[in-house]
Amino acid sequence: MHWFGVTGTPARPGAGLARGLLGLWFVAGLGLLSGCTTLGRGQEALLVLHDLAAVDGPSHLKRHTPAPVREEMTYAVAGRDQAVDLYRPAEPRRGALILVHGFTEAGRRDPRLVALARTLARAGFTVIVPELQGLRDFSVGTREVERIAAVIHHATTTVPAAESGTGLAAISFAVGPAILAAMRPDTAHRVRFVIAVGGYYDLTDMLRYVTTGEDRGGGGRHPPPPQREARWMVLLSQLHRLEDAGDRARLEAMARRRLAGDDASPAEVRGLGPQGRALYELVSNRDPARVARLIEALPRPLREQFAALDLSARELDALEARLVLIHGPDDRVIPISHSRRLRDALPAGQARLFEAGGLGHVEVRAGWRDGWELWRAIYHLLRLGEAR
Repeated sequence: MHWFGVTGTPARPGAGLARGLLGLWFVAGLGLLSGCTTLGRGQEALLVLHDLAAVDGPSHLKRHTPAPVREEMTYAVAGRDQAVDLYRPAEPRRGALILVHGFTEAGRRDPRLVALARTLARAGFTVIVPELQGLRDFSVGTREVERIAAVIHHATTTVPAAESGTGLAAISFAVGPAILAAMRPDTAHRVRFVIAVGGYYDLTDMLRYVTTGEDRGGGGRHPPPPQREARWMVLLSQLHRLEDAGDRARLEAMARRRLAGDDASPAEVRGLGPQGRALYELVSNRDPARVARLIEALPRPLREQFAALDLSARELDALEARLVLIHGPDDRVIPISHSRRLRDALPAGQARLFEAGGLGHVEVRAGWRDGWELWRAIYHLLRLGEAR
């Protein structure tokens, strides 16, 4: 499973991080052997990091903390029931955290998301995981902003741990909708902090990187080559806005085959109507200079949603929450320059960026030296959860 949307069997993270953590475990063990009965925040952050690397495998955190209880809850949005999973910790030592998934067909029950929610609940958070259909069927849009805002309202009025404000965590492309939801006048005062993992800032620049490899916001730095799959996930995410059902079917079949490693036939491309061809031209383009023009050639519904979700085109002053950005320097889906620019777009001190070398796009990997910055990010998250 890849958080950006390629679904499959969750892969185990590399053993390098787990082995490399042994040195840090020695430091943590000194505190335990010295007679301390409770873990310090730094030691607890290490336990959380080790559990994240283990996914659903054994870890010290699992052995020494009771498993959280998961229960399904529903709330009404526009007269329709929406489902969320609530993970109740055995010891609710921290506040509530709404966890928003990225592109994944499994939604809130994606195995990696479930493992993450359980880890955070073992750390004392009451974790709330909504089901967002647009991120599940690759039809993301402003509807997801409304859904996340509704979850914030529901959580802060019905979940005791969230009554004094809550945290919001989002992954990959869900970062934009989550920040927009946290900026609304009716929700801004309810969100104390936002955790953004591998998120975007400028959608035009993101599309330029995904399709051509150029990171125009990177300040002259050369990013790693983009993942081959990313352009086809962008295509899938926008198909629902095409009016022609034939175009939708052809492009979906084409994208699925490309994700499986097959090439599309020229006949399929020739059979597309004007709207389908405009979208295909954008995602198949490899010339950085053409990207802006190709976006302007898209059908109006795509352009409108594109503009509505573009953080670089919005005034971010309405965001009251503290923003914690976590991004891998070698991210091959959304370059780290997006998190750097998002940090710089907010008042000094409101946003903090952790450039975590132990992170790919959103998957934990690599060795213990790279895990240091992830440990610092987790430490910061635990501290924010304790604040009232």
